[in-house]
Amino acid sequence: MFNRILLSVAVAIVTTVTAFAQPKLEVIGGDTYDWGKVKPPKEGYLEATIQMKNTGDKAVRITEVRPGCGCTKTDPDKYDLKPGEVSTMKVKLNISPTQSGSLTKSITLSWADLAGNDALKAFRSNGTVVPSGADTNIRTGYLYLKADVQREISFMPSTYFSFNDLKIGVEATSKIEFVNNSDGDVTLSDWKTEGGLVVNHTGRVVVKAKGKLEIVGKIVPSAKGNYSGGVKFKTTHPDNQEVDLRAYGFVQESTSPVFQNGSVKP
Repeated sequence: MFNRILLSVAVAIVTTVTAFAQPKLEVIGGDTYDWGKVKPPKEGYLEATIQMKNTGDKAVRITEVRPGCGCTKTDPDKYDLKPGEVSTMKVKLNISPTQSGSLTKSITLSWADLAGNDALKAFRSNGTVVPSGADTNIRTGYLYLKADVQREISFMPSTYFSFNDLKIGVEATSKIEFVNNSDGDVTLSDWKTEGGLVVNHTGRVVVKAKGKLEIVGKIVPSAKGNYSGGVKFKTTHPDNQEVDLRAYGFVQESTSPVFQNGSVKP
């Protein structure tokens, strides 16, 4: 009876050790890299160096580093890590020309027990039996990239005029808001349009500090198919000396009130 009790205790201890001896991979500094408040980068992206550490007592393998939409990464310099070892990679957070305000993207990190992953690969490649007790599980975590983009000049809702349901001979309107987030006045001038686009400004316009200006674009399509046009103008802001707002849409033929579906309405 005493021997049975000892055996039960031994099994419980082994089970407990196995449960806690899991492969561990952690991002040094935490799972969120935050650039804080930043100006729009000229390169079009923000870059950082990320280090991942094996904080467990078993060797681990990084099985995947998958960037989400809007971010990229370089390959880690190490995929197989002994306890205490560190793997390093560079990540980029892409900033679009219209991005302003808070931005959060994520990168998926996956890792596994090194021995268990080798056993799983051997089974998949040549049918080698996976040893009893081998840990073949894949763990997953996330690295979050954050930034608060402070853009002194921004455009809402975007940097182009979007025309929907265009029809030949029918006037259509689209609007863009020029937002001056800077502490000084900005003057707009030298307006030049193309593609038949007409805007509601032609001369010098002053947009006060922290102010806004509505730019209204109008067109009367004359031909069926894809439409493109736009307006260019100059500003006194050093980061936006020339602005090019494009205009897009698709023109359909107008529906006649007399002829519909090939027949004449009575």
